Amino acid sequence: MRKGIFYGLSKCLIVSAFLISETLLAPPETISRPLSKGKQDQIKEIESKLSREKQKLKAFDFQEKDLLVQLADLEQKVTDARRSVNKLEKTVRLDKIEMEKLQGRLTTLEQSLKNAESQVAKRLVVLYKYARKGYIKVLANVRDLDQFWQRATYLRAIMEKDRNMLDKLIEEKRIQEREVSLIREQLNAREAESNENKARLSSLKKNLEKQVICLMNTHKEKEFYETAVKELQLAANNLKQTLLNIERKNSYKIPRSSRFADSKGKLPFPLNGRVIKADKLLGFQSKQLSKGIFIEPSSTTRVKAIFPGRVEFSGRLKGYGEVIIINHGSRFFTISGHISRRKKQKGDVVEGGEVIGFVGCSGSAKGSRLYFEIRKAGKSIDPLKWLKAN
Repeated sequence: MRKGIFYGLSKCLIVSAFLISETLLAPPETISRPLSKGKQDQIKEIESKLSREKQKLKAFDFQEKDLLVQLADLEQKVTDARRSVNKLEKTVRLDKIEMEKLQGRLTTLEQSLKNAESQVAKRLVVLYKYARKGYIKVLANVRDLDQFWQRATYLRAIMEKDRNMLDKLIEEKRIQEREVSLIREQLNAREAESNENKARLSSLKKNLEKQVICLMNTHKEKEFYETAVKELQLAANNLKQTLLNIERKNSYKIPRSSRFADSKGKLPFPLNGRVIKADKLLGFQSKQLSKGIFIEPSSTTRVKAIFPGRVEFSGRLKGYGEVIIINHGSRFFTISGHISRRKKQKGDVVEGGEVIGFVGCSGSAKGSRLYFEIRKAGKSIDPLKWLKAN
């Protein structure tokens, strides 16, 4: 709908420009006389179209308000997403710190287990050796029975102490093994949680990037349509005043030895290159560009006038980029659009084959393509029927 508004107003402006040009330059008659009934009808038709387009623009105002609501909602989503990302990043950092602590504790416990196992092994060796030699030797050297029982009690106490110490070490080992196992489970769970958070963070960042891009595009689209609406509204307001001033303009005769109408099928191409029909390249937009053609330059980017005339318009038109419109008399006009650099200005008289500009990417056409059109009395005619085939 927005493109329809835009192209509709553009079409109205271009038609009005043709009416002005035709009235100013229609050879050899002057325009000091009042506008004919046909011209008045055309003016009324244009005003009617402008009125309808203004209604469409009014409807666009409501769409624009809705767009602002969507923008606010999208900006809030981006803010919330960024806050969630920051929270997840903080969680991941804490997870890493906690995992480092757990890993250090695990290393310490594993070393303690090794030390306990070493102590138990040493004690077992000592008890084994002492049991084979120590106890028997101690008991064999006693002088009487009391001394025997005294030493036996003493040895029993040592053995009990050794057994208690060994049991304690074994129990400590079991405790440490259970703690190590628990820490391993906690560490694995923390690593799994951290990996899950990282995956969520990555997904959220991608979604955030998409939302930011969407927000940027929406802002650009809003800015574009705001500018377009203002420019088209200003042009519509100026149109009526321009038409009212037509009667005060002087006529202009284009000096020529031959007529444009006599050159059908003999005119040179404005640019050497590959020709593409507008309807094949633009689809639905071809209704706005009618029977124009696109030309992709082959060797040179110089755009030339195909017939003598006067530059009636040199500037930018929405949808056509930089444009030069030449009046060739007898109500014939040629339009050269998507020019990157204009060499001629309004009012300049040009000869056939004279360079008027250089082609480039300045509008909606993709790549470096020239848009070219021929019009007769405000209506588009097929340029391929007028240009000389190479």
